[in-house]
Amino acid sequence: MKSDKSPQDFPYKTYLNILHGPLELIDVQKLANACTDKWYNQTLCQVNDSVVRLAVVQGEYHWHEHKEIDEF
Repeated sequence: MKSDKSPQDFPYKTYLNILHGPLELIDVQKLANACTDKWYNQTLCQVNDSVVRLAVVQGEYHWHEHKEIDEF
């Protein structure tokens, strides 16, 4: 579903600090439950040259892509 809103219409909160170290147990549900932002993106850990992030989204979310980087 495509939105007529631009990315600037969404109040993103993006946190690039790495919360957890290698082999550390991550309680993803606890992190999601503690989130107070409607659109939240947090870097959880680093795996080799990549990072793993948690995104919590409420409501409508605009379609977008990152052409220069890989995502899974």
